[in-house]
Amino acid sequence: MKPFTNDNVAVREWNEEIIFLRKILPGAADKSYGIQVARLAGLPKPIIERAKSILSHLELNSTKPDAKKHGPKAKNTRQNDMPESNAPQLDLFD
Repeated sequence: MKPFTNDNVAVREWNEEIIFLRKILPGAADKSYGIQVARLAGLPKPIIERAKSILSHLELNSTKPDAKKHGPKAKNTRQNDMPESNAPQLDLFD
């Protein structure tokens, strides 16, 4: 039985666009491209903008991998600090 490997698809970024290079590389991806893929899949712009807002909040407020060096003062994200949505989530299903 062949062991599992962690591979990723090579990607190039250009402005806010991503280009899949159709090449499999060994190792983990350097970042997530979920929002860009959602845009390519045709999700509505308000959903993409909301996802960007949440991602930005999480990146600014989450514990960084090197937080161990800084001790207990490292910030952690709390759900009630999330940015407010302009519309109820159920509007997606109308």
